[in-house]
Amino acid sequence: MKKTILSLALLAGLTTAANAQTTRFGVKAGANYTTFSGDNVDNAKYKFGAVGGLAANIGLSESLSIQPELLYSQKGAEIKGTDFKFKLNYIEVPIMFRYTLSDGKGPFLQAGPQVGYLAKVKLSDGDGNEIKLDNDAYQKLELGYVAAVGYQLESGLSIEGRFNGGINSVGKDDGANDQNRNRVFSVQLGYMFGGK
Repeated sequence: MKKTILSLALLAGLTTAANAQTTRFGVKAGANYTTFSGDNVDNAKYKFGAVGGLAANIGLSESLSIQPELLYSQKGAEIKGTDFKFKLNYIEVPIMFRYTLSDGKGPFLQAGPQVGYLAKVKLSDGDGNEIKLDNDAYQKLELGYVAAVGYQLESGLSIEGRFNGGINSVGKDDGANDQNRNRVFSVQLGYMFGGK
């Protein structure tokens, strides 16, 4: 009898959890405001870049969800006193825990880890001419963290302000930028299909 009651309680719990879970998919686009942090960054200043990609939101309860994303993100820095721009283009996968204040819509907070793959490094001058750099001198994988605050509309539209920082350096040991880490502020617009 105890086993039957326990089995029924477990089944009821799983059914409730399954009903509470919803998965939605969406798109994101925005702008990065990015520079370097760490040692020897006195000549680095902020520059703008683009960010965009895909997102999924996996509901765990009415207010709590997990949001993995696949983003293309332009990072780097501008060099003070010159028109040179150092550009790092990443493919990133943040996995964030998201807390929404009101049943999946309204204000939300999210935070979590992020892994990035460096797709391309380039340096350009004020005329837009590209100066070739050795991609092998830079770390291919970037480990980082993300924190964001935003607002989700019932229609599926959202806006958020986000900060993400790199944990490991941009450059390899004893190479260029070996003490520099990415620091990025971004504003992103999103749309989740299927409403809130």
